[in-house]
Amino acid sequence: MVKLRSCAVLLLLMLGGCSLWQGEELPPPPPRTDVLAPGDNVWIAVAGEESLSGLYPVKADGTVWMELLGALPAAGIALPVFQENLRQRLAAGYLRQPLVAVTRVTTPPAPSLRQSQ
Repeated sequence: MVKLRSCAVLLLLMLGGCSLWQGEELPPPPPRTDVLAPGDNVWIAVAGEESLSGLYPVKADGTVWMELLGALPAAGIALPVFQENLRQRLAAGYLRQPLVAVTRVTTPPAPSLRQSQ
């Protein structure tokens, strides 16, 4: 038993010298580009549901407003997670097996030519 304990201590001492950290600060991770933020625009496509598909802004409060579902949290959420959240909300009483695709639109939408009233 003493021999086993001695071997374990020796092994721990040897492995302790194998650390990758050498006292240097690691650079910060690059910013995630797939995380939504207020001011972003997303294209939401729901297969077979043209009335739900379209361009939606992430509002200043961090939500995307869809007429059928209301406000959906979006800011700070990665695109794939937002897409899955949207799919689950649609499946929870609106559509049977919704197929949803969400992409960030980097160019601003074209201004409407329609006169506001």
